[in-house]
Amino acid sequence: MENASNHIDTSQPNAGRIYDFLLGGNHNFEPDRQAAQMLLQVAPFMPQVLKQIRSFLGVATRRLAADGFNCFIDFASGLPTNDNIHHFVGAGVNVIYSDIDPGTIDYGQEIIKNNPNVNYVKCDAGEPVGLLNSAVLENFLGNDRRTAIGFNGIAYFLTDEKLKHALQTIYDWASKGSKLFLCDADADSADTKEKLKPVFDLYAKIGQAIHIRTKEKLLELADPWKIEDPGFQTLDKWIDIGDNLADKEQNEWGGKGFYGAIFYK
Repeated sequence: MENASNHIDTSQPNAGRIYDFLLGGNHNFEPDRQAAQMLLQVAPFMPQVLKQIRSFLGVATRRLAADGFNCFIDFASGLPTNDNIHHFVGAGVNVIYSDIDPGTIDYGQEIIKNNPNVNYVKCDAGEPVGLLNSAVLENFLGNDRRTAIGFNGIAYFLTDEKLKHALQTIYDWASKGSKLFLCDADADSADTKEKLKPVFDLYAKIGQAIHIRTKEKLLELADPWKIEDPGFQTLDKWIDIGDNLADKEQNEWGGKGFYGAIFYK
């Protein structure tokens, strides 16, 4: 990684940079790569899973852009490298990325450079009110709160209570017609296999514990958001590559694989 901000802590692994490495990116450091290699020993197909999560982001973004949304707010964005929201939307569409990690934000701002339609701000996805009431968002939106909202690949890092609070806060803020897309893992703790434990341990050690739930529980927590057709689908089906990976996830880890959904107000 070159020209990185001096504020980035390079001594500890970071979930966003681990994600970047597993996607084949170069915005990562040796501790991130070491953590990623540990993860690969347990779950060698993890890069495929993360690529599907990123591909779902592309599918959902293009769909919402085609619906006429001209502002996207993304929570827990990680690094805005290849195949992210501002790459999928047309010219003039505003995108606000956010993350809780200051180093990720600093480097994210360097990546987007002087793009007038893209900004990157600090926000805890579990406490979205700070971003929703920010001057940055007001400048982008004015009085229009009909917005496309990304909550992709973050739900499983939040407790049920935090997730319910976040989705309710976003719902209360957004105007009618707004849409929200997210993905999560459909799993019950009673069904997960022992082989998954090292994955939980690794993320807990870097301060980002994983919380699993069924999609039925997610639907309960997302209320009053309404789910849009085609409803819950595994990521394989969203990106139209069949369901072989979902089968592997279930066999290796337990649960029913990762899925995506789009909600509306």
